[in-house]
Amino acid sequence: MTLVPEIDKKQTRKNARSVLNQYRKWQRIAGRPSVDIKSPIITSMPKSDSINNRVEDALIERVSAEAERDAIVSALASLSVINRQILYYSFCDAEKRSVCWIGMALNYSDKNIEKMKAIALIEFAEAYKKGNLLAEK
Repeated sequence: MTLVPEIDKKQTRKNARSVLNQYRKWQRIAGRPSVDIKSPIITSMPKSDSINNRVEDALIERVSAEAERDAIVSALASLSVINRQILYYSFCDAEKRSVCWIGMALNYSDKNIEKMKAIALIEFAEAYKKGNLLAEK
């Protein structure tokens, strides 16, 4: 019996990529101006159960998006500067950057960036929501 379970690194990196790939979507939804969330027309007619409250749904979606985005940002902030930059440029920047571009920007070879990215994904998985993305063997 071990105190620390063995981690399935391949699955953990896949989990981290999956969450990081959603960052731009969460940023877009969370950054939506409040003006886009329109209030319903007020009438004296009661609402039926079949009509959803779109304003409430939009507000819930926005709050959820903000929470997810903030969890990703918090996990990235706990990483070392170089690992944070690699993941940011790979997943969070307005333009998805290539390994070649990241290597040139950070003065590392493409191969080193790929190795460092694999390590950074594991570290991100450990930091995101207290290790929620870690996959055990």
